[in-house]
Amino acid sequence: MLSLSSPTSPRPNDVKHALHKDVFHPNGERLVGFMRVSKTDTLLSLSKKENVHYLCCSVTVKRPVRAFISRYRKPDKGEGYEQRRRWPLEELTKVDGHSTVATCLQFDLHFDRAFCFEAGAYREKEDFLESLASVCSKHLNNGARPPLFENVSQKVRKPLPSATELAAQMAKNKRELQERGHRISELENRTAEMAETARTFSETARDLANHYKK
Repeated sequence: MLSLSSPTSPRPNDVKHALHKDVFHPNGERLVGFMRVSKTDTLLSLSKKENVHYLCCSVTVKRPVRAFISRYRKPDKGEGYEQRRRWPLEELTKVDGHSTVATCLQFDLHFDRAFCFEAGAYREKEDFLESLASVCSKHLNNGARPPLFENVSQKVRKPLPSATELAAQMAKNKRELQERGHRISELENRTAEMAETARTFSETARDLANHYKK
């Protein structure tokens, strides 16, 4: 297990404050989830310093609200933090906590593929996944289905909609799509009727004009 504690590493709260002040706030976003992790999905041999990353979950301040998950790392040279990845929340398909045992620090986030991470402490892992579940419940409001949460505690699952709520939401979305399709069909019919009326009026006007010319 990689230790995330290092004399040269900045304190997580300092990093969180710096990212919010210098990155997210100027970009019109609010940082709602943050944790320091080691990245374990690479075949490269990385030093402890290189393998310290920061996972962030943010939401936009202005409506419509959108949510993102991003990963940052402190560069070897220079100030600030560099963005390594950024995913829209809609692209998250599964969260795998590996186990609810308090000694398990690993978890995976599935996007186009699985990205594997290791937390510094179980409580940090729990807090981040709970924040992520809450964001999924609140801000996937465009009909998108929440990602699957596997091998996580009841505390993490609590903000997520139940199977009954999901079924009701899917039925509502289907009904709204059907109603929208019906309205579009009515509009097309009215447009066709107006076009036919205009054509008839044009022909009548032409016939009258020809009649009076005679």
